[in-house]
Amino acid sequence: MLRIRRMRMEDVPFAVRLSEQEHWGVTRNDLQRLLRLTPAGCFMAYEGAKKLGLTTTTIYGRKLAWIGNVIVDREYRGMHIGRNLVEHAVAFLTKSRIQNIALYCFKENVDFYENLGFVKDARFLRMRRKTISRAAEVNWRAFDHAPSLHALLLADKGAFGADRSRLVRDVLAKRAGWYVGSAGKSGLSYLMIREYRDICELGPWVCINPSRNEPERMLNLALSEVGELPIELSSLRKNKDAIRLMEAHGFRALREGYRMFFRDRARIGNDKAQYALGFLDKG
Repeated sequence: MLRIRRMRMEDVPFAVRLSEQEHWGVTRNDLQRLLRLTPAGCFMAYEGAKKLGLTTTTIYGRKLAWIGNVIVDREYRGMHIGRNLVEHAVAFLTKSRIQNIALYCFKENVDFYENLGFVKDARFLRMRRKTISRAAEVNWRAFDHAPSLHALLLADKGAFGADRSRLVRDVLAKRAGWYVGSAGKSGLSYLMIREYRDICELGPWVCINPSRNEPERMLNLALSEVGELPIELSSLRKNKDAIRLMEAHGFRALREGYRMFFRDRARIGNDKAQYALGFLDKG
């Protein structure tokens, strides 16, 4: 009989192996971070002694929670395990009185989530820039000219629509990522960079009232610092300025997906200010 229980730290190696099947790049540190932040909201499906799949949730206060990492072992797909995991996660978040439940998914998975009560919201593009040689080494730090981290996190809260400062601070504290940031007379911008084994990912990238050249300057600064890996990011289609900027710097569309909400679309955050989404919770 299929059962679902809370995920534990000893489940992390299994979860990493499942992620590798999908080439998602989820690391041991990523999963441990999610368990630290929402220990009661990460779940493992199993039957007897066999682990079959998992999902995680990340709660950003009462206003918003994200579902991510819905993965089922390929040998056991078609048995409604994924459906049971998502329903279990939604029930947990509903019982926790979370106002809005959201997730990101690619187009091929939209029907699956719609059948579970999720509705499509904004579309996003997953984009990639091929490897470009670079001589300098990566600096795991915030640049000296950046405004305070507190100011950057306030800007992130306004753009994202909820406070994810605990998640961002954990990423930085564990040296799992770094950022560049700048502040002007009326605007503020920051961009996080994370390097995995096979790719470098840009995001979250937030630009609040940027000057005309600020987004391009920030992108060039980040590109000059990353290692010799393909670079990927995800941008909302509605942010045409961001899409044009990425295309001008050699990024090309890989896949398309949707931000989805459970039951009803939610008007939160500032989509125009989100130049790159940044799946910190691996949603």
